Amino acid sequence: MSARNTDDSRVAELWHVLNETEERVAALKLTKERFVSDESLQGRINVDAIFMCVFRATEEAGNMSDETRREHPTIPWRAIHGMRNIFAHDYGKLDRAAIWNTVVADFPVLKSFCLDYAALHGIELSGDTDRSVPRPLDTSPDVL
Repeated sequence: MSARNTDDSRVAELWHVLNETEERVAALKLTKERFVSDESLQGRINVDAIFMCVFRATEEAGNMSDETRREHPTIPWRAIHGMRNIFAHDYGKLDRAAIWNTVVADFPVLKSFCLDYAALHGIELSGDTDRSVPRPLDTSPDVL
């Protein structure tokens, strides 16, 4: 279960996890072929590194409030929560290609959601590893 108790903090954590995933993919120099096919110890470590980010993302996104789900009806909330349950309860049956496709196809959609949510609710999302509670946007005229 998510340790975050507000959608603002869930979105901030989701944003962090999505960015962390991109950093890991780049640092590990992963390609779909390497991710899906590499059965070496390093390959399994790589899968675990990305899988944990995907699991965390589904945990945070899957716990958004009904209000947020209604505000953003194009996000497949039930599918996200269902994926989280599969990951949590059928870990031994992970489909590497499905995990990779989630990162490549679905994470950009979730990043857009985070940006839309932040704009709608007046919060700032940090691009670094700071996972503190999101700060209200500074809307003073002398700030660009």
